[in-house]
Amino acid sequence: MSISRSSLLLALAASCAHGFVIPKSVHQARQIADVSDLLPAYDYVFVGGGTSALTVADRVTEDPDVTVLVLEDGPFADPAAYLPVAGGGPVLGGGSPSQPLIELTSAPQAGLGGQTYPIVLGNMVGGSSGVNSMMNLRGSAEDYDRWGQLFEKDELGWNWEGILPYFKKALNFSPPPKEVAERFNITWDASYWGSESGVHAAWPTFQYPGIDPLVAAFDEMPGVERVVDSGAGGAGVYWFPTLMDPVKHERSFALNAHYENLDRPNYHIMAQATVRRLILEDTTAKAVEFQTNSSTELFTVEASKEIIMAAGAIHTPKILQVSGIGPKGVLEAAGIETIVDLPGVGQNFQDHVGIVTNITFAGLLDIHPNGLDIVNNATFREWAKESWETDRSGPYSLAIENVAAWLPLTAFAPSLFESVATELETQNHASLLPAETHPTVVAGYAAQMQGLAAAVRSKDTVFARFKINGTYGPTNPILNQPFSRGSVNIDPTDPFGKPPIVDYRTLSNPVELKVLVEMVKWVRRYSFETSLKDLGPVDAAPGPDVVSDEEIAEYLVLGGGIYPSDYHPAGTTAMMPLELGGVVDQTLRVYGVKNLRVIDTGIMPNLPGANTCQPTYGMAEKAADIIKSNV
Repeated sequence: MSISRSSLLLALAASCAHGFVIPKSVHQARQIADVSDLLPAYDYVFVGGGTSALTVADRVTEDPDVTVLVLEDGPFADPAAYLPVAGGGPVLGGGSPSQPLIELTSAPQAGLGGQTYPIVLGNMVGGSSGVNSMMNLRGSAEDYDRWGQLFEKDELGWNWEGILPYFKKALNFSPPPKEVAERFNITWDASYWGSESGVHAAWPTFQYPGIDPLVAAFDEMPGVERVVDSGAGGAGVYWFPTLMDPVKHERSFALNAHYENLDRPNYHIMAQATVRRLILEDTTAKAVEFQTNSSTELFTVEASKEIIMAAGAIHTPKILQVSGIGPKGVLEAAGIETIVDLPGVGQNFQDHVGIVTNITFAGLLDIHPNGLDIVNNATFREWAKESWETDRSGPYSLAIENVAAWLPLTAFAPSLFESVATELETQNHASLLPAETHPTVVAGYAAQMQGLAAAVRSKDTVFARFKINGTYGPTNPILNQPFSRGSVNIDPTDPFGKPPIVDYRTLSNPVELKVLVEMVKWVRRYSFETSLKDLGPVDAAPGPDVVSDEEIAEYLVLGGGIYPSDYHPAGTTAMMPLELGGVVDQTLRVYGVKNLRVIDTGIMPNLPGANTCQPTYGMAEKAADIIKSNV
């Protein structure tokens, strides 16, 4: 079935001529349950209904004459699956009554002993903002400056100065409760935040006291600085808010901030509608072909102005490629006609890299209350329950500890950073990518590594996150600036039916392993060479017998010490010049295609040193202004 603008308009006109009223649902249904309730065409059709899509859809439908349709593969999920925040929410803890997730499997990773790894994505209206741990960071100012520097002229302000106003617009900041701020010395600077968005940046009313010695130990480490606010764009130790409502202490995210709170008949969402491909006339994007979960029939819906891709860094490149937009060799291998040969689609894939360390502290368990008391201590558990039921306070308002060290390479690898920078500048970058990589993609990778070389020498760019838990001590560190680049390409055996082939290519740049080894060594120094040594640290992983750099590297590569994803996929439709393998320009328009933009994390040319939720909100707010100005 194809919904044609002309045929449906003729049918509606005939009905009116005979005295019939057009069904109200055609114009005013907001949650579209049936294809027959769709308009014949929309000004904007969004492919994907996650964080960026709902933000931009909200902003463009502020004009009542603009019509929007959002097509989302996942459902309107059960609120019990995403609203609670305790412990990162039931989704994170595996206790969801209906998991709004989709899990794919990566290709075997050559650099990690041929292992495969899960790729976990938010599969619901609201996307990953509905399933993440609600950590609310934006990274370093220099991260965003490097985006703009990839262009000869940064005409639209894709830099820190240009995106900071959108970070402010994107979030409604509430300061931490006074008693908690004073007790734990939480600092903030409200000038870096806004106060009008429906998305809240707020604080729990409780922190476990075991956090005290862990934070104090950061100050004992050379080169580690304190930052007054997580939004200031610096590197060091700082507290950060949670993405939650300050009164209800429940998840604040794209669905309840950019859709459920609105009453707009021009803003439609159809859930459980899987987009199959885009329909192009010559090189103009005209319509979207999709299926519903209740039928194998194919439907199409037209976009009179633009199609906006927001399916994420994994699925947006797949949809572009099966639609004939992408690297010619990849498309030909899958039997897809090449309409626009765009070498960068699906390339430049990045994710934050995690490492597994396990240093336990018996002394932390002697500090009460701690996280085990809510399970083992009936008195504390009852107090926590009563506090929550009375005024939404106490431990159940705590999603995840709100403090970490976000460190530059100069701080955690002071003897290595200069040699790393030099190596990045002098590498044969083509040799670090697959042999068939297009020269423009190689050029883009080389440009990124040159930018990272400068960042390596800076004390203001975050390269690693060292998070702490008041019960268990330091948690698994994250490499926030990956040096390797992978790919997301269609499966040539069944490009439409099978998930894309995701290859992280972790450790394909040798610099990466050297930096990961230094991160393990820093955690050990932090745990055994500061006042934390009095709390009885025990090195359970990698273990006390793993000492030399070579032994640590072997543990990481072959001993299960690396996982190549922190669930922050990015880069596969990068905003870079075409000659650097870019897929979209600074207006987010896809090169060589009319009426088509991308607004999800795929446009990030390189990852910021932070969880990607807040950066996505900021990008989306900026994208909305660009789209509304029709540049």
